[in-house]
Amino acid sequence: MCPRPYRLGKRQAATDETRLRILEAARQLLADESNTTEITMDTIARKADVSRLTIYYRFGSRPGLLEALYDHLAARGNMHRIAEVFHEADLTKMLQHMVQVFVGFWGSDPLVLRRLRAMSVLDREIAAGIQSRDSRRAQISAEIVRRFVSSRLNAAPAEQKVATDALSMLTSFETYDAMSRAGHADEKIQQTLLDMAGTTLNSLSRGSN
Repeated sequence: MCPRPYRLGKRQAATDETRLRILEAARQLLADESNTTEITMDTIARKADVSRLTIYYRFGSRPGLLEALYDHLAARGNMHRIAEVFHEADLTKMLQHMVQVFVGFWGSDPLVLRRLRAMSVLDREIAAGIQSRDSRRAQISAEIVRRFVSSRLNAAPAEQKVATDALSMLTSFETYDAMSRAGHADEKIQQTLLDMAGTTLNSLSRGSN
């Protein structure tokens, strides 16, 4: 039997392990509140015990590494479950799933997410990635409002925009972080946000009368 497939499999496993080690190194550096040094390709390389060139080889560029890091954080935070939102026919369950998924994600790595967002103020590459992902949350919010309106009432576009922005704000990291740092458990945050999101959608019903 030709040993080539086996060797290729081992090589791929080693490649995947190196890639994961680099991403975990970046995540751990961001999660370390005592670490005051700048998060650079060099510091990540040292943490992962690889060369700087290895990082460029695996990810192509700093933006490429950041994109992979966002995907790594999403996988850790079970963001794949966001597909469940669109598979729900029931609007109440759809809203519940949205809130559950985002609270679960924000709660999976709050220190890392907080630091990335703080860094985005001065780092355009980080800001671009965060803005791209925040826009997806806005799109999900808009879809929930669209389905709510089409199934029950005929709200004006301006009212729908307000409701969309409110849902996006309620499920944002900033809202979660403020409540979490105030001492509220994730379960309580989730229920509170769900109640407020429901109120937001019901306000469309009142406004259409």
